[in-house]
Amino acid sequence: MSMSAQPNLRTANIKMAVNVFFRTVFSAIMAMILYMSLMMIVTGLSTETIGERLVEYDEEAGTTTILSEIYYDETTTAPSTAQTTAASTQAEGGGAASTGTGESGGEATGAATATSAAATTTLPSNQQWQEIRSDVPASVQLAFDIVAQVLMFILLAALPYSKLWEQGDKDSNSVQFGHMQEDKLRGLKVGLMAGIPSYLLYVVLILSKLGLVYPRFIFIYRLLNFSFLPLMNRLTGTAIQATMDVSWPAIIALVLTVVVVPIICWLGYLLGYKHISLSEKFVYVNPQKKKKRRR
Repeated sequence: MSMSAQPNLRTANIKMAVNVFFRTVFSAIMAMILYMSLMMIVTGLSTETIGERLVEYDEEAGTTTILSEIYYDETTTAPSTAQTTAASTQAEGGGAASTGTGESGGEATGAATATSAAATTTLPSNQQWQEIRSDVPASVQLAFDIVAQVLMFILLAALPYSKLWEQGDKDSNSVQFGHMQEDKLRGLKVGLMAGIPSYLLYVVLILSKLGLVYPRFIFIYRLLNFSFLPLMNRLTGTAIQATMDVSWPAIIALVLTVVVVPIICWLGYLLGYKHISLSEKFVYVNPQKKKKRRR
């Protein structure tokens, strides 16, 4: 194939960018499954049940209301008799339980009973008892965020990287035999095109910060960039209700969610073009080095 007969690289780049974009979407779905699974394990191992909560769902309004909270005392895993009776009576009447110890029910301090509130209450279809668990310790949460983010980043990087590495390897051979012109920035170009949806989302995030569009866009941004959720939680906090409450340094730092994919594509293409395989370097160990370590 002569230079003049080479394929239309612009069209090929667009197709590759679309492919990379859908690979990042698939990676985000896998990251969500991984995150939820790890969170369930960490929560189960590092927390304990300290009470029960009666909640009511309003499907039309899309809201959830806490009717009552019951906290176990320090010597039992069952709620106190007085607290259970109050919650059961109010639940059957359809109203919010009043415990006399605070807005959400307070802490039960009476004698223990072997029967839980959930077992003694007949609830309407829109009400449900939920466990109240203790908070995950701060050190455990930090370790979880680090491990989860590293694993989720690997999931995000692996699919686009492998695609661009293969393309770089092919292009190197094509250039060597004169079938196409050299373009070492091809991977970066593909990555920049694949990241167009991310740029648009980031612009909307800034507009939301300025109060010009949907004020709670930060929630949508977190969901659509789930592969970076642990990092975003550390930057913005988990109690933020509105984008305007996110600090400008955090907003600027979130540009990482925009630049990561283009950088991965660029590096993947360059390494493939130079026939450098990271997997071989990490997986395969030089036998001579093994012998030296054993001595």
